[in-house]
Amino acid sequence: MQTDDKNDAAGKKATRLQLTAGNQPPPNLSEQMIMEILLRLPVRTLCCMKIVCSSWKTLISSPDFVWNHLHYSSLRDPTLTPARIAYYRCALTSSGVKYCGIGVLSVPSMLDKVSDEPTKVACFEGLRYYQICGSCHGLLCLFNDDGHRTHAILWNPCTGFTFQSPDIHGQVCLSGFGYDRLSDTFKFFGIIKSSVLSGSEFITRIYTFGPTPTWRRIDDLPNGLPDVGVDQHGVDDNTKGVYFSSGKACTVNWSFSGDNMAIYFDLGKETYGHFPLPHRVIENNHYLRNVGPHLCVLGNFLSVCYEDKTTKEWILWQMKEYGDPQSWTVLARIPINPQVFYPDRDHCLKPLYISGRGLLLAITSSFRVVLVNLNDDSFDFPVIDGSMEMENQPSFPQCLGSGKIYIYHESLVSPNGLQSNSSNKTLLQFIKPKSKAIVS
Repeated sequence: MQTDDKNDAAGKKATRLQLTAGNQPPPNLSEQMIMEILLRLPVRTLCCMKIVCSSWKTLISSPDFVWNHLHYSSLRDPTLTPARIAYYRCALTSSGVKYCGIGVLSVPSMLDKVSDEPTKVACFEGLRYYQICGSCHGLLCLFNDDGHRTHAILWNPCTGFTFQSPDIHGQVCLSGFGYDRLSDTFKFFGIIKSSVLSGSEFITRIYTFGPTPTWRRIDDLPNGLPDVGVDQHGVDDNTKGVYFSSGKACTVNWSFSGDNMAIYFDLGKETYGHFPLPHRVIENNHYLRNVGPHLCVLGNFLSVCYEDKTTKEWILWQMKEYGDPQSWTVLARIPINPQVFYPDRDHCLKPLYISGRGLLLAITSSFRVVLVNLNDDSFDFPVIDGSMEMENQPSFPQCLGSGKIYIYHESLVSPNGLQSNSSNKTLLQFIKPKSKAIVS
């Protein structure tokens, strides 16, 4: 039985406890003891536990318990907040309207291989062009962008919490999302392009999800908007920043094509900085010069992966001390596998997640999910069952197109001072999952 199935079974068992629990917690257990027990349960089980009694619901929903559970799972038992993949796919329908869907699937089910069953995809649909721009503490940040107006959305797929910001004029060109521990708020960073009489205007804004949510204008990037560009398949992979939290700061980081620098935005101080990436040979080929290294977070370290033309390897680096370029260390050298090599595409392997056993989950340039065993350099391709029901795009490996993939860890987190506005009809259409996955 897979990990998610076990959690679901535990949740159903918790629901049956309601028949005997009444409105009071079980006798002979102190409140402190009950809290210690609940802190050791998975997120999905706790969501079911809320209906056991009112006191449990109050406890599990309290901000102190939510953050204690997140910290406990981070430090002691990561299985309590299992990792999941969230991806979105954007396309044009026959009517020419942009269409978007979001899929969610389990990381443990691909890593553990406890059964021969394919990994199931939970599909979510929306009427608007939603893009995921980041993940942090179990929350996904999305924005809707029709080229004229945009708004940010905060969504917890596990609890269903959803909050939508007011619209703002313009189109998002560069974005990022993360948690600012100095102010205890989540922030959406966006460089917004607006049409003016003289042409186009680029304004940098922050939306703060907190007790007083608001759009604010902040200082622009010191050297202006970088040449973000897209590849021949329309992928704008480098326009979405990578959130990283360290003892020094909470930052959003970008790497850009044809450059060997990372630019970051400090969410607390709301200032910019940069540092060099590991040295790489820049291709003379114009197209490949526009392919930047892939920036990600692996094992609590900012990481970067790129292809080495001379050795025919993918080299995976980790920054052991954030912000210190001298701390870049090679984590792995992965021989380029013929099964995932496409001469006319970006050759970069895009890591997503690494387990303690040396299993690397990544996305290939052909949008296939691959599992690389760093102990012996073997490759495996997990079977994915489900689709986004896109036109002529029947299965996960082919349906990403111009999509983007994120790792998030299930949690109970919702921003302090915010009430879910998921009663909004448009949001309900978005967050409601399909009744069943489509078999590929």
